[in-house]
Amino acid sequence: MVRVNPQTMRRGSQTRLFIGLTLLWLSTGCTTSPLAKQRPGIPSGIHGLNIEEDTGSESPEFLNRVEGLTHYLTSRSLEFRGKPTDSLKHLEAAAKADPSQETVIVQAARRFLQKKKADKAIEVLRLGQAANPESVTTHEWLGLAYQQANQPDEAVAAFKTALASPHPTLISIRGLAKLHAAAKRFDDAFKVLDTALTKNGRKPEFWLGIADLYRDTGLAARAKMDKIKADIITSLDKANALNPENPLTIHRLADYYKIWGENEKAIALFIQLIELNPGLLNVREQLADLYLRADKTQDATKQLEAILRERPTNERALFVLGGIKRDLDKLDEAAAHFETVLKINPRFEPAYYELAGVRLFQNKPRETLVTLRKAGEQFKPNFINKFYTGLAHSSLHQYPKAIENLLEAEQLAQANEQNRLTHFFYFQLGAAYERNRQYETANTVLKKAIEISPEYHNAMNYLGYMWADINRNLDEAAKYIIKANELAPENAAYVDSLGWLHYRQGKHKEALAELQRAAELMKDEPDSTIHEHIGDTLQQLGQENKAGTEWKTSLGLLLEQEKKMTTPDAYLLEQIGNVLNKLGRTDKARAAWQRSYEITPTEPLLQKLHSVKKEG
Repeated sequence: MVRVNPQTMRRGSQTRLFIGLTLLWLSTGCTTSPLAKQRPGIPSGIHGLNIEEDTGSESPEFLNRVEGLTHYLTSRSLEFRGKPTDSLKHLEAAAKADPSQETVIVQAARRFLQKKKADKAIEVLRLGQAANPESVTTHEWLGLAYQQANQPDEAVAAFKTALASPHPTLISIRGLAKLHAAAKRFDDAFKVLDTALTKNGRKPEFWLGIADLYRDTGLAARAKMDKIKADIITSLDKANALNPENPLTIHRLADYYKIWGENEKAIALFIQLIELNPGLLNVREQLADLYLRADKTQDATKQLEAILRERPTNERALFVLGGIKRDLDKLDEAAAHFETVLKINPRFEPAYYELAGVRLFQNKPRETLVTLRKAGEQFKPNFINKFYTGLAHSSLHQYPKAIENLLEAEQLAQANEQNRLTHFFYFQLGAAYERNRQYETANTVLKKAIEISPEYHNAMNYLGYMWADINRNLDEAAKYIIKANELAPENAAYVDSLGWLHYRQGKHKEALAELQRAAELMKDEPDSTIHEHIGDTLQQLGQENKAGTEWKTSLGLLLEQEKKMTTPDAYLLEQIGNVLNKLGRTDKARAAWQRSYEITPTEPLLQKLHSVKKEG
């Protein structure tokens, strides 16, 4: 048996291919023109090289073709060898030697345009145009070359010539429409597109392109949406007629309905797509998004869960589903989804902030800080990280750190995202200042929150209660507390504030009436502060026994809160100490205050500890 060398075989194959291409080129005449006649029984060519009758081995045409072929094959060889510059030189020489070869002309023009050499592309295309004046493709590429050369008039003329064909292509239509639109000749642009609607598109993709051109031109012209929508739908109907139930056409129409805000129509089409192909996960994602826009949470959840059955590691589906669980107050499930996202992709930045937000809702400030710290180690400082960090420190009663981070958040927002600086932001900052006993600064910041949102009664109540609680600026306090109660008369906290204001004003009977009304409003969820205030008021009215009963109720509620805490809470312990002290249990009060002080040392707590020691 004779062993054949594979390399020899390959060389032999290449030789045969070379000879074949040579014969094909030498036997070609001009062109891809629709008027060119094909020899019976002979294929129309290879790589766009058509076959006609031999013009004779000694004719100039024959010699030009030989030269053109030589350069063309050399160009191909150099391209395969990774020498694009040298390849292009020979491709240009091939086009100039035999410009009747449309394929070579277009290849050379394309390469020149890729290199931003429009003048060279125009040169070879003009040669091709002269050799084959009826070539639609040459005129199209000439239009593109003139566009790149910033010669709009010449480009318009070239595209118009191409469009005179019975079967204009999308290249010409797109080129001419965009030139008109760029020159703000929108009526002319729409005329081009409207004329295209009267032609016969040979592929659905043609009509999809026309639909997109109507959209783009309409947006540029700010044209009436009704006309644009009608023309887009007409184009897509034509595409669908050529290929009924084509997923691409259905998808495109669904996308348009989504853009137009016609969500129900978009939903119906996306459902149709899923019925045709249940494995279209990207369609399920879009459908879930539309369901969420329509507040159809359950339907959205079904689509996301279907995605996760197919692809359990789809981080986007997990992320969106986590948001749904959060909105449904299923915080443990939400946190689990966001944690899974981060296990799959630790660089998924939004998941850190969503997880941190859930941890804040769960009253887990320390876990919140851990999550935010991990994000801060990987990503640039941003508003949401600093804002959540500030809120977490507030929850831990670490008010100086809270203020520091909230001020950093403010600075970041002022530089990039001023819309973040809402009334809610300044409310949180003002509350941190109040808790840190910086009352004048808190007053300024809370008033800023009210200035941003004049009906923001939460800030009004907080500001009024702050002054009432420290027994200062009572007239100012009254103004804000009364306004808050007018805006939300059934808010138990606001009623409690009004009662406490009366207490500070020495109007103890009026105070008791409002405080008891607040307690009635909260009868299903008793509030320890309200009952403490009632006790204080009853004491001033000389009803010591009843006062003691209210304080005991307040203490019981506080101790229940303490049992639910996963970590000791300084503020809660201080409150417990306050009520114990009123009940005369000074030793236990001192113990509670001491624990509070160990967690968050403050001057007022230290004063309370010294006061109790002196009494002891």
